[in-house]
Amino acid sequence: MRKRFLSIMLMAALALFLTHTDDAAARGTPAVNLNLVPTANTLGRGGFSLSVGMFPYDMEKSPSDPMDVDIGGFFQEKHLVKLQSDIWLLPSRITFGISDRLDFTFGGTYSAGEPKKIITDYYEIGDDRDRVYTQTVLDGVLGMKYSVQEKSDKLPALAFGGEVQMGYTVDNELVDDTPGNSFPFVGTLLYLSASYDFEMINVHGGLGMFLSSESVQSDKRFDVPIQLGVEIPFNGLAAVVDIVTFRAFSGVGVENIISGGLRYDISPRATLNASVVSAGGFLVRFTVGGKKTEIAALPSAPTLF
Repeated sequence: MRKRFLSIMLMAALALFLTHTDDAAARGTPAVNLNLVPTANTLGRGGFSLSVGMFPYDMEKSPSDPMDVDIGGFFQEKHLVKLQSDIWLLPSRITFGISDRLDFTFGGTYSAGEPKKIITDYYEIGDDRDRVYTQTVLDGVLGMKYSVQEKSDKLPALAFGGEVQMGYTVDNELVDDTPGNSFPFVGTLLYLSASYDFEMINVHGGLGMFLSSESVQSDKRFDVPIQLGVEIPFNGLAAVVDIVTFRAFSGVGVENIISGGLRYDISPRATLNASVVSAGGFLVRFTVGGKKTEIAALPSAPTLF
């Protein structure tokens, strides 16, 4: 399914590339984000961006070995614990342009549905009934992006960014011994993005690192998100395709995501982006670019020739 989705996106991008028309109206404001991939561009002072998405997260884990379970905060017993998750993650973000080079982001991730931890024969009396504990998935996010280098004819634009997630996540490694409580976490994402304009196509890429308290407890260390995306502008629109090897929402890692969509230039400063995702779900973003300081070209020195 995912390979078929990618093939369709690539074929659509190729068709748009062949019918591409390059003019000033087709370029619009530079993309600050593609679908899921942040670019090296910033909003500019006074700009803002609003985004909301919806992504499924389904998993079931049934370890064969019992784990320690906290009983009323007094002692621990060995029990078989199962995890079931059939939820929708609902991330939302608001980004503001603080200056020419700095953007600030805040938001959160909510969930529709609740993961469950299930213990069978809790009292060890041969009872087959399940004891079910629902888990909350919810977080708050603070982030920033700083433009290290503006684009030029020979060099790509570069930006450094990061975000902190804090709240409750899915205990998909089953490291929490208190199933009666939701699983708190803190996660940090750091990344470096690069963007280059090839006139007919814009290419964006990035490399990052995501570390959370859950990964430390499970000895998983950290994840390394690799990001790649392209956009092809044409007649006030742009076809956008991107690939992300790892993306965390409320500490939940979604891997190998492919997304494709369109960005519409409402005005020279305002854009609307809508995309669908290979894992299921969608993302919508509205962006208004801010004002950036224009540096006047220095007059050339007089010459006798």
